[in-house]
Formats: sequence, structure tokens, C-alpha cells
Amino acid sequence: TPFVQTKLAKYFMKSINDEFGIQMNVDEVQLTLFGGVKIKKVLIIDHHKDTLIYVKRINTSVLGVKKVINGDMLFNDIALDGVLFNLKTYKKEKKTNLDYFIDAFGTSKTPSKQPFLLTATSIDVSNGRFVLSDENHETPTSVDFTRLKIAVTNFKIYGPEIYANIQKMSFLDHRGVYIKNLKGNYSFTQQHMILDKMELKTEESTIKGHAALNYEIDDFSDFENKVEFDLKLKSAKIASNDIRSFYNGLGRNRVFKLRSHITGTLNNLKLLDLSLNDNRGTRLMGFINFKNLLGNKDQKFYMNGKFDHLNTNYTDLVNLLPNVLGEKLPAIINKFGNVTLVGNTQLTTTSIHANLMAKTALGAVTSKFTIIDLDQNDKA
Repeated sequence: TPFVQTKLAKYFMKSINDEFGIQMNVDEVQLTLFGGVKIKKVLIIDHHKDTLIYVKRINTSVLGVKKVINGDMLFNDIALDGVLFNLKTYKKEKKTNLDYFIDAFGTSKTPSKQPFLLTATSIDVSNGRFVLSDENHETPTSVDFTRLKIAVTNFKIYGPEIYANIQKMSFLDHRGVYIKNLKGNYSFTQQHMILDKMELKTEESTIKGHAALNYEIDDFSDFENKVEFDLKLKSAKIASNDIRSFYNGLGRNRVFKLRSHITGTLNNLKLLDLSLNDNRGTRLMGFINFKNLLGNKDQKFYMNGKFDHLNTNYTDLVNLLPNVLGEKLPAIINKFGNVTLVGNTQLTTTSIHANLMAKTALGAVTSKFTIIDLDQNDKA
């Protein structure tokens, strides 16, 4: 009967908790003769007595009871409803609560040589929420996805590593962007996070390519300066309104079509082989290096651009460049109208150094110049 099954499940859960020093609880379990499992209200508590994972309902089937008893959790299809996944790094700690939970399976009184293993043929998640926070940061919450729906196949957790083929994912980011669909082949290890064959869609943006983060686990404590991006944009239409949800330094209602290989940290970002066209006529081909885009008061902003071709005008340039620069460009540039530039320029918040060949409505010119004290604008 369900009553007896629940009693046995709670006894089994208690034995796992006692064996590994963890806290997993379940309210109700129903088993079928054909291996089907229905579970209600699963709760996993982390090492600080807070919620790590909560699931309102789980429907699945187990592939081999003996393997479950031996510690390997092998499932067929899993359906989860009402899911909360609260991934947190606590104050003065470097590892997440999930890391501590997984590590616990290596502290058994009868330790196994095999890492913790959980697999599922497919997983469907509805009514989900995923929170990623670090109490060591000034802004603790970096990710808070609600209205989360996920469909994945070939899911696998092997020790601290995670693999999955994401067929469809949609969610609302706490900054305001709704991701209509995200798909790709996902993997997470202690050194890399990769989303291969990535496709992403919002109401205004579409991106296809390959995304990777390279790091050591400790690097997340200084994400902007240590975690390395490797993003290959094969084709992308990106709306500045979406970008503004994460970085409000760009103008509104701009749409960029671009291809590029983006590498480096957020505070030393390189846009290689850049090809960009926007909905207002600006065209850019070349290379750009942004330094300290998200820097603190001691990290001064710097941009180095090498342009094979740049066609733009003052108004578009002000909206295209980060606010830290755009608002300080000398307004006298507006008198040149549309400009085509080839060459190199370095920009800071107080100066422009340039070696450019320019074609303007007033004629063509090749020049090398420096403008300093941009805070004084036209008086520079």
C-alpha cells in the first residue's frame, strides 16, 4: 500500500541521511509493479539548514533497484513539477552548498571508489525556479530564474560534473529579460562550463553559436576579472534593450546584427573578427578590446579599436558606445555628419588617441591626433 511504501521510503531515506550525514526528506511515495515511482514533496536541506532543492511532485521509473541500493541513481524519464533549486555560496566559504552536498557522498562510513552517479533518459521540469547567489559579493544574487520550463535528454551527474542535451528551456530572468527558448549541449566541470550548438531566442534577439566559460572554482569569487569567456557568435541579432537589462550603458531600441569571436574576462573583453551592422546604418568591421567595462573606481575604463571599416555619425556613435564614453564625445564631431573611418583609436573617459583615415561630408583626411580632458567636451 502507499502507506507502507512511504514508510519504507522514509526508512531508506533515513539510512542514506545517517550514512552520508545529509538531510533528504520525502512526504509520500507510490511504487508500481513495473518500476514506476511517484514522489511528493522532496526536500534537500543544505549544510546551513536552508533549502537546497525542493520538488513538489516527481514522476519517474527506476532502472535497476539494486543499483539504487548501491548508491547509483539511474532513472528513465523524469517529470518534475514545482521545483526550487537554490544554489548558494555562504559567507566566508568558497564552495557552493551543492558542492558540499555532493562531497558528502564521498564521506560514507563504507566509502565507494566510484563517484556519485545520477542519470536520466529525459527530464521535464515545469513551474521551476533556479537561484544562484554568493553572500561574499556586494550583490549576492547573480541569477534568479522564475517561470522555468526545461526539457533535456541524456542527463548525467557524475561526481561534480553535469551533462545534458537541452532540447528546450524558457525562463524569466530577475532583471526583466524573458528567454523564450534556449537549447544546446550543456556540460559543467570544475574547469569549464560549455553550451555547444547554442540557440537562444528572446522577444527581440536571436543568437546561434558556441559559449564557454573557463575557470578554476575559486575564480567565481572575482567573476568580472578571472572567469574567461569564449563565445563564438556564428549569427546573432541582439537588441540593446535586452543588453540593458544586464548593462544599461547602451542606448535604447538599437538592434545589432553581428558575428564575432569574443574572448577574455568581462573586464578585459576582446571582440575578434567583429562584423556589426545596426538598424540605424552604422557598420563596423575590425577588432575592439574593452578594459574595465565593469571596473571599480580604481579600474579605469579603456577601449582600443582597430577598424578595417567604420561608417557612422555622432548620434549613432553616442548611443553605440558605453555611456562612460558616449556622453563625453565632443559634440563638434556632429558637424561632420556621416563619417567613414579606417584606422586605430584608443579611448578612455578623459582622452582620445587616434590614427585614422576619415571620409566626411567635408572631404577626406588622414590624421593623427589626441584629445584630452573630455570632461570639458568642446573646450578640450
